[in-house]
Amino acid sequence: DALHRTGLRVGMDVVYNHTAASGQNLHSVLDRIVPGYYQRLDGNGKVERSTCCDNTATENRMMEKLMIDTAVRWVRDYRVDSFRFDLMGHQPKAAMQALQIAANAAAREPVFLLGEGWNFGEVSNNKRFVQAAQLSLAGSGIASFSDRARDAIRGGGCCDSGADLLRNQGYINGLSYAPNALALEKNPVASLASLRDSSDLIRVGLAGTLKDFELETADGTKRKLADINYAGQTAGYAAEPGEVVNYVENHDNPTLFDINVLKLPTDTTAAERARVQMLAAATVAFSQGISYYHAGMEGLRSKSLDRNSFDSGDWFNRLDWTFSDNYFASGLPPRADNGGNYALYRPLLSNAALKPTAADIRWTRDVFFDLLRIRKSSRLFRLTRTIDVQRRLSFVNTGPGQVPTVLAAVLDGTDLADANFARVAYFINVDVKAHNLVLPAQANQAYVLHPVQRAKTAADRRVRQARFDAKSGAFTVPARSAVVYVVETQDKEAN
Repeated sequence: DALHRTGLRVGMDVVYNHTAASGQNLHSVLDRIVPGYYQRLDGNGKVERSTCCDNTATENRMMEKLMIDTAVRWVRDYRVDSFRFDLMGHQPKAAMQALQIAANAAAREPVFLLGEGWNFGEVSNNKRFVQAAQLSLAGSGIASFSDRARDAIRGGGCCDSGADLLRNQGYINGLSYAPNALALEKNPVASLASLRDSSDLIRVGLAGTLKDFELETADGTKRKLADINYAGQTAGYAAEPGEVVNYVENHDNPTLFDINVLKLPTDTTAAERARVQMLAAATVAFSQGISYYHAGMEGLRSKSLDRNSFDSGDWFNRLDWTFSDNYFASGLPPRADNGGNYALYRPLLSNAALKPTAADIRWTRDVFFDLLRIRKSSRLFRLTRTIDVQRRLSFVNTGPGQVPTVLAAVLDGTDLADANFARVAYFINVDVKAHNLVLPAQANQAYVLHPVQRAKTAADRRVRQARFDAKSGAFTVPARSAVVYVVETQDKEAN
């Protein structure tokens, strides 16, 4: 109630896919009610543990009922507004749809559902039932986290270890254009190809991961996002923008700051590291669909390289709301999930130059708030229908002739309520140098910097180095900057 009175909605993280124990163990509950029913069993009668804990059988009627009844109680009695489902792909799609109907009825309004739609384990590829996983949810209205742009932005994958933690750079932290010492061992031609492919996957995210949206890819072909490859899967999978959650870091795995400690060249200054953090935030802010930010991202949050901090206590999970410290280098993280990488971690954690100052942290916070203001300023960043994304969003600087370190797009606000601008053009330059893009189709437009970025209070002063030449349609985008230009409507010009 207190949160509602401040104008906030309340989302709750729920974990229905596993329990801490099963069988007749001390902390087992469900199996001690009906042995062998509530937990999912393998062919030998043993409890499946693909979640790293004891899996539940949400495909069984009473386990499904338990999940639905408890969700209804949270909505009805506590007025919870939405749910985030841990490992939602381990649950049947039909069970999630039934929960949606029941929760909506209890709330007498839509209750938003989102979750981790990962496809793995004994239920993978719909072996036991149609999963509530990424590739099965199109048209359901249930949203799943997208790893497409996330992996391309950060580099590597969730389970990297050893030298791969450093070597596998991503789009924002140097892939091809600013290689670190280990990445230099890679073939530079292959690295440039990876950069172009990564830029396409980030565009997939910027377009809401919509399966039917068409994009000119790095090889010059025009393809639907569903026809673009992501690690052997289809890149685009959502039917509507509200079915995808865009993000770059979450409570699982290292924070983004820590990932960049590992992947950026070690001589990257603390101030530039803050810029890199905000380039990642900009990709989320400018993406169609749901923008999702991990607590503390705006303050360069660090867990001292801890890759799994669920049981690491407050020392590694704390947040400084004065924005004075990000707690990097608080010590080696717990050995259980990190010990194998201690040799890599020690020199980084002892490098004082990697730790940001309070000024770096507060600059990051202020730029982050500006990005939120930009997203809020126009419905063009928050389109709710696929047909509108297809009509209004167009990517520029694509194909084989692109400058691969600059993401650029134009949004058309014609006849759109709450667009607030006739046109928006945004640019994200991740390179260590400025770039000039000549876009003849944008010539003779009355582009000016977005009001947030041209205001005296704008946090990122480097953005003011951006230039637009109306005669040629040329945009100059400063190094490591996210720049937004707008064509203001006649009403705005009159005001």
